Amino acid sequence: MLTLLLSASVSGQTPSAVRTPVAAHPQTDYLSLETVTEQFVRKNLAVEAARLEVDVAAAERVGARLNPRPGLTVSAENLRVSGETPASRLHEYGLLVAQPIELGNRKTLRMEVADRTVSVSEARLTEVLRRQLFDLKRSYYESVLGRVLLGIEQENRDNFEGLVKFNTVRFEEGFIAEGDLLKVRLERTKFDFAVANAELAFRKAKIRLLELIGDPDFERAARVEVSNQLQVPVISLALAQLRETALANRPEVKVALAEVALAESSIKLERSRGKGEVTPYVGYKRVGVDNTVLAGVTVPLPFGDRNQSAIARAQAQQKVAETNLRLVRNRALAEVETAYRAYEAAREQVRAYEAGLLRQADESREIQLGAYQEGAAELITLIEAQKTRTEIRANYYRAIFDYYTSIFQLELATGTDIKL
Repeated sequence: MLTLLLSASVSGQTPSAVRTPVAAHPQTDYLSLETVTEQFVRKNLAVEAARLEVDVAAAERVGARLNPRPGLTVSAENLRVSGETPASRLHEYGLLVAQPIELGNRKTLRMEVADRTVSVSEARLTEVLRRQLFDLKRSYYESVLGRVLLGIEQENRDNFEGLVKFNTVRFEEGFIAEGDLLKVRLERTKFDFAVANAELAFRKAKIRLLELIGDPDFERAARVEVSNQLQVPVISLALAQLRETALANRPEVKVALAEVALAESSIKLERSRGKGEVTPYVGYKRVGVDNTVLAGVTVPLPFGDRNQSAIARAQAQQKVAETNLRLVRNRALAEVETAYRAYEAAREQVRAYEAGLLRQADESREIQLGAYQEGAAELITLIEAQKTRTEIRANYYRAIFDYYTSIFQLELATGTDIKL
């Protein structure tokens, strides 16, 4: 009877059948990765701020398409102070309208600069979005990992509860001393602490997840449950293809390319500004008792300031943008390499656990359990076997989490989604 009681209470489970903690709250709120991603796009404050930066850049288009304002000049000349000439023959009144005309196709170049400024802001929005999505996915699977680890600790506690019952019966029947029973109960308390710590870690992970999706109701973490499972994704990735994808699609590379294009347009615009404006004018003039019409044009002379400083600054900014593009491309390749090696290492680690470590840990615990039932092993030996099995199972799921994280890092490094 004692053997059956202990075996039923401490029976082993495979990693795929780790018990998921069931929330006691009657209004459990299940969140999938797709659901939190949708909420994230709508509510994340960092993404919203980057989106508003695009609107600010788009406002530059309004001024870029407008022409210079015309000018109106009203004048009065030769107003007599003293002298013999009649005032009607001296005074002159004028009304002059002048319209500057920009040279060097400046309006078109202004609109080009405005468009490319918007392109830079849009590329930066994409960069912010992908970085925040990486944090979101990682935080989501941190919550999934927290749920799994909590399930492992709860299973350990329940298993050890079986040992407590088993030894209680043995003590009542006189097979063990009271001190041995107290040792078992003391170890049972340690498992309670482990469950409490796992619950706290799980709660923190869910709070972080709510923060990322822009939900200020952090009390909701008590009733939120993540619905995805921590299973090994089966994918095949080629490093050469990932490198090409990173250079073509990575948001930082697109930002750098857009900044180079913006610098080129800025140089053209500054050179056009150095050509000045032609200002034709037409007006009315009354000289004494006579009415006259005047017309003319003001043209810039090729002397003095021809916007050399702004041109030089734009050229320097172009060199900075080109250097930054090379830097970003090199960094993209380095991060792809790092993430890919992390992906390979995590994949091999998962395979190692599945190839034998998990099975060996289960067998070791079962052997020690049988020996303890027969009185051939000490309690400390069984506890060590149980702890080893728990550690290996927890590390197995952490390796799966690292596997997911490496894939998310590859998504971030390449700027594309990897289908899991």
